[in-house]
Amino acid sequence: MTVATKPFEPDDPLAPIGVAVDGGPDAAAEMARCLVEEYLREGWDEIRLLALFRNPFYQALHMIYQQRGEDAVRALIADVAATWGVWRMSETAGPEGGEPDA
Repeated sequence: MTVATKPFEPDDPLAPIGVAVDGGPDAAAEMARCLVEEYLREGWDEIRLLALFRNPFYQALHMIYQQRGEDAVRALIADVAATWGVWRMSETAGPEGGEPDA
C-alpha cells in the first residue's frame, strides 16, 4: 500500500491543533465523565479505566486523577457505570453451531 504524502503547509486545515477551552472549574470533570462513559460503553472495566487515569500519557485524565485523587476517580467511574452500565458484547452460535437466531 502506498501512503500519499505532501509537503507540510502552515495553513493546512487538517493539521491537529490543541486549544484551551475555558469551561469553568468543572469542565475537566465533565470531560472525564464523558470519556468514562465512552469507554464503559465500549466494554472497558474499572481496572482498565483506572490505568488510563494513572498514566501521565493521557494528560487530561491524569490531571483529574492528580487533582481529585483515586477515590474520586473510582467514585466517578462507579457513578457513570450505575447510569449506563458496562456494555459487554459476545457472539453466540445458533442451533448446531450455525448462525445466531434473530
